[in-house]
Amino acid sequence: MPTTAIIGGGFSGTLAAVNLTRFATTPQRVVIINSGSPFGRGTAYGTTRSEHLLNVAARNMSAFPDHPSYFFDWLRSRSEFDAIDDDTLRETFIPRRIFGDYVRGLAAHYLGTADPRSSVQCEVVEDSAVDVVPRGLSASGNQGGVVMLENGEPIEAESILLATGNQPPAGLPGASVLANDRRYSGNPWKDWHENLPSDDKHIVILGTGLTAVDVIVTLRNKGWCGKVTAVSRNGMLPQRHFRGIEWPQVIPDDGQTRSLKELVRLIRQDCERLRGASQNPAIAVDKLRSRTQQLWKDLSLDERTLFLKKYSADWNVIRHRIAGPIHDAITDALDCGQLTITAATIESLTAGEHGIGIQMVDREGPPKRIEGDLVINCTGPKSRFSDSALPLYRNLFDRGLAKPDAMDMGIAVADDFTVLDSNDVPVPFLHAIGPILKGTLWESIAVPELRQQAYLVAQSILDQEPVAVSNPDTIEYCI
Repeated sequence: MPTTAIIGGGFSGTLAAVNLTRFATTPQRVVIINSGSPFGRGTAYGTTRSEHLLNVAARNMSAFPDHPSYFFDWLRSRSEFDAIDDDTLRETFIPRRIFGDYVRGLAAHYLGTADPRSSVQCEVVEDSAVDVVPRGLSASGNQGGVVMLENGEPIEAESILLATGNQPPAGLPGASVLANDRRYSGNPWKDWHENLPSDDKHIVILGTGLTAVDVIVTLRNKGWCGKVTAVSRNGMLPQRHFRGIEWPQVIPDDGQTRSLKELVRLIRQDCERLRGASQNPAIAVDKLRSRTQQLWKDLSLDERTLFLKKYSADWNVIRHRIAGPIHDAITDALDCGQLTITAATIESLTAGEHGIGIQMVDREGPPKRIEGDLVINCTGPKSRFSDSALPLYRNLFDRGLAKPDAMDMGIAVADDFTVLDSNDVPVPFLHAIGPILKGTLWESIAVPELRQQAYLVAQSILDQEPVAVSNPDTIEYCI
């Protein structure tokens, strides 16, 4: 029977396998190759800490675009939410570990053997994929490939899906010599919180994004009372989710292609109108959500580069907001003086006798040095793909079987998620979804976009006509 090998067992890979099972009409075999994080949960939903909340309200977190209330309905099956009315529950930011339960439950239901009507055999292989070797041409013209594993036997497949998620964090200057230093955590998802320094010590967090927020909230949840300094180039923290109002779309959906300059002008004007109405200007960004991917595709390479350099930091802070309780905890840490935010560029890390030294420079002042008794790297995943440290991508690029996208932020793909080779020719057996499409789509890391990709790529692999589903605006704020 035809085999599909899915490299990556996080949200994107698991949902692609689930949708293959949902839509298959003939016998199929699906092999999920999972490494590093718990299958079905990935990094984001693999946390076991209850203070880590979703950044999206429950109403927007269904795994299926054709069943938009599925997650809400599932929550209604759990007794801990019985006392919450429907309207409140829809706007609740659920602990991420519970969403991990939801995804893992979907996998158990759809990928298991309980339903005798299923025509799909699924297995999970705990290993790392390090290469893909094309096979000879078949009668259908789809050559298929062989997934080479780090430890196990190769897996032959007619279709292969890259769903590897984000790359590991980029290395900081000097961090390589700190790999075995317990005072430095290069991976914020490891158990750094099990060996905290005493409350009279100093923790330095490198980064001020969503992962840094997780670390700060965990420190407070554990009752750690020492000083915390968070350092990033822009020195900006994520904003809070809010209650908004109905608001018209600022950019006409008239099929015209608009330059970055015009888009910036229109959005800024809309933000001013919102401020004049005593409303949060983030509404202007949210209203673009259903069209952000197309607007990004319409920009030239130079315009995308300019956006990343000049506007992306502000965009990300507005777009990727945090739940009210999380924002309250961060605000309390700032107000009581426990947390200090520093806007600076990190130049190097060094191991000192009493702590880890961080050499940095801000935009105006001279270089300065601070020292942390524990330093945690929360700078986010490595963005460049051309020099990826992952053997899988190095080998794919060396073979010419894939190439970085034009922005060097992920993998180049066609509109149907087929991977493009070094000559821009689609590789019929190789597909890709998830954060590795960020350079192509920009908006490719959140559940509303990932569930749509997993839904469509399954139909593409099965060579089925895509089943159209309504795609209502994904409004993050509550009205």
